[in-house]
Amino acid sequence: MSKTYTLQEVAEIVGGSVENAESTAEPVISALAPIDLAGKGDLTYLENRKFQKKLDRCEAAAVLVNETIEVPAGLAVIRVRQPGVAWAQVLEAFHPYERLFDSVSEDAFIGEGAQIGEGVGIGPGAFVGPGASIGDRTEIYPGATVAPNVTIGSDCRLYSGVHVYHDCELGDRVIIHSGSVIGGDGYGYIQEETGRPEEPVVQRKVPQVGKVILEDDVEVGSNTTIDRAALDTTVIGRGTKVDNLVMVGHNCKTGAHCLLIAQVGLAGTIELGNYVTIAGQAGLAGHLKVGDRAVIGAKSGIMNDVDAGQVMIGSPALPGGLARRAYAQIENLPNFRRQLIDLNKRVAELEAQNET
Repeated sequence: MSKTYTLQEVAEIVGGSVENAESTAEPVISALAPIDLAGKGDLTYLENRKFQKKLDRCEAAAVLVNETIEVPAGLAVIRVRQPGVAWAQVLEAFHPYERLFDSVSEDAFIGEGAQIGEGVGIGPGAFVGPGASIGDRTEIYPGATVAPNVTIGSDCRLYSGVHVYHDCELGDRVIIHSGSVIGGDGYGYIQEETGRPEEPVVQRKVPQVGKVILEDDVEVGSNTTIDRAALDTTVIGRGTKVDNLVMVGHNCKTGAHCLLIAQVGLAGTIELGNYVTIAGQAGLAGHLKVGDRAVIGAKSGIMNDVDAGQVMIGSPALPGGLARRAYAQIENLPNFRRQLIDLNKRVAELEAQNET
């Protein structure tokens, strides 16, 4: 049976205050819906003043808004400081995560010397290698593999098809989605001369003997790879969120609360500061440093260090303001070319006249 809440109960969940609600007929919230689709019994939210006019047509039972949004008379509201955060809170209340596994399946493989904490759930077909350590209440789905000597903290969740290679470390509350690989070998090769004319050079593998550390509250999307370091440690900092299809090369280190969005590629030995955002399909060359709160735009190609707070756009990337001005002129380039040809022609004519 689905959950229902009164408006006041929702306000208590999000720490907000109720307005425009009649005390004799307080709305009951039974579902959550987008503002364009919300109807009777639904709660919705609005955060951007740009879309404020949508409230005139809103038929929701109530709406979450901040202190600055004006709301039509008769529409019940809950005032909160951050509507987006409040929306996440009510989503958790209406749709709480329900564990599938709260015990160790007889069909899971548990290696010798593995330490399993209290309340751990391990699904059938999962593999936990010798010497691994699994923290309290962590859940490992069927088909996931935890290699020997891996350490996983408490309240983590590894979905099916996740593979954590040997010696890697996961903090508390780490979530890894299906298909991701943590701790695969970094891309390390060196050319070796063979002395054979028919094959003068081969690519010799350089052993990757480091590890990966995912700190507390990291989340990794589906089909992402985070390579182990060659000698030291690849680190994904506390609270960082890594999207689907992201590639993190060996020896990279991110600060806390970074955002790596779909199809981002980090070459080896990159250092990101705290709160760095890298948008989809951006690529960074190896051995670069990116300062705190820098923003890398979608599809940007980064070849040099990026200062703290800098916004970079384009490929090759330029500082945001310069990039916007430059790209705004692209459509004018054909006209500029014709004007330049005309000016060169006129200059040549004037020089010819002067010579005579």
